[in-house]
Amino acid sequence: MPKCPKCNDEIDTLNNYQSGENKYKLFIQGKDYHYDEDEFQPNNQVNDYECPHCGEVLFRDEDKAIEFLRGN
Repeated sequence: MPKCPKCNDEIDTLNNYQSGENKYKLFIQGKDYHYDEDEFQPNNQVNDYECPHCGEVLFRDEDKAIEFLRGN
């Protein structure tokens, strides 16, 4: 299992934070919003992959994050 280069904890996931816009629908019945997961539009300003333990940004590239988790 890979270890975080910042805190040295073993990790099997990375937290991914992306900036962009979500599409919501507001229904006429009142304050009922529906989030459509397929309608997220990233704007490519933020795409951070962080250690789930220490919160440090380890990668900004998805391919490198995947390679790290696979131990390559």
